[in-house]
Amino acid sequence: MEAGVHTPGLMRRHADRVLPVHELIIVQSRMLPIAEDDRRFAVRPDEWLLLQAGRRHYGYDDLDPDTWFYWICFGYCPPDDGIESAVLRGGKTGLVARPDRLRMLFERLLEDQEAAILTPPTAHSYLQLILAEIRLQPPATRQAAPARAARRASAFIGDHLTEPDLSTARIADALAFNPDYFGRAFREAFNETPTEHIHRLRISRARMLFRSTNRSIASVAAEVGFSDDRYFRRIFKRTVGLTPGQFQRLRPSAEDRVTEGDAGRRER
Repeated sequence: MEAGVHTPGLMRRHADRVLPVHELIIVQSRMLPIAEDDRRFAVRPDEWLLLQAGRRHYGYDDLDPDTWFYWICFGYCPPDDGIESAVLRGGKTGLVARPDRLRMLFERLLEDQEAAILTPPTAHSYLQLILAEIRLQPPATRQAAPARAARRASAFIGDHLTEPDLSTARIADALAFNPDYFGRAFREAFNETPTEHIHRLRISRARMLFRSTNRSIASVAAEVGFSDDRYFRRIFKRTVGLTPGQFQRLRPSAEDRVTEGDAGRRER
């Protein structure tokens, strides 16, 4: 089993290949245009896609430069009633019921993988937890009008996350929402304010960039949408519990990471 993060700008179009393993993809930003054999998918933020081993997978359109997603590849599953088999017998794609929970699992998995402390039993436990998350169905209340408004707003945030002028007022204006109604609907659906949601997603992306590149703190702050790197440092510390500099020192050594010049040329 292996997991990773597809870095924004890593490739123009998803690779055309046939893998001997299954691959689960959870999109975090923008849209992933990908096909399995002759079936096409447009996977959007907080949606998952399961690609099966032995089938042709390829990008049918160019990726937006800001598209990024988590991925995990896993091998043969015995024909029993385990969760792996149940997932493989189920649907190809769906909406993540608990995005925060899934992101946390991937972050911990990637940290253990990078630290070389991921044993096969631990890796299998992570896999089962991740697969259990994608099997959860979003609560029925999410289908109500306020929830649909919140999902529209979440999609808008995903599409404009790195733009410094992204704000609650701009979202409400763009989607023709009453600001008060929008704020209540969003908190009901996601248990956080739109601003908290934006900050969390930006910090999640910043962590990914610190993990996979050697960019400076100011460069990462600008890349994820903060026009003031001092404000970025404050939000990062509040969210992660570490300063950006402390977090960088936890990452692999410089020679093991991608430099800014290499990021656009390297493929996973």
